[in-house]
Amino acid sequence: MPVSNRTRDTSEISRVLHDAFGWALTKDRALFESIFAKDDDFFTFYPDSKSTVRGWSEFEKFLDGWIDPRNVAKGYEIRDLRIVVSKKGDTAWFSAVVDDEGEFDGKPWGAKDIRWTGVLEKRGGGWKICQQHMSNANDKKS
Repeated sequence: MPVSNRTRDTSEISRVLHDAFGWALTKDRALFESIFAKDDDFFTFYPDSKSTVRGWSEFEKFLDGWIDPRNVAKGYEIRDLRIVVSKKGDTAWFSAVVDDEGEFDGKPWGAKDIRWTGVLEKRGGGWKICQQHMSNANDKKS
């Protein structure tokens, strides 16, 4: 794959990854739905085992809570983002550290220093997140 294509894809993937959190700031459901693969084998591992998601239909159920007017996203930060595009240019994987914060019914919620990894696939000319994993480090630096 030419370097210019790889650079363009890396830039587009970065935008998709930022949109994976940024959509919540405006509750843009169409943007949310454009980011993720709507597959039965899509999955997300969250830091707590109760929130493991298998399949788009299960993931989509989280939307009610995220779109609830009492839920207000305040901001996010993605650090140490690394993106690798496959040699064929149709698959990519990433890793980053994320902070995400907001309020639900006036009570703050948030996560800091979440390790985030995942895989994207290029479909119909656009990149879709097919799987993601979020975890806390159990030996945080002091």
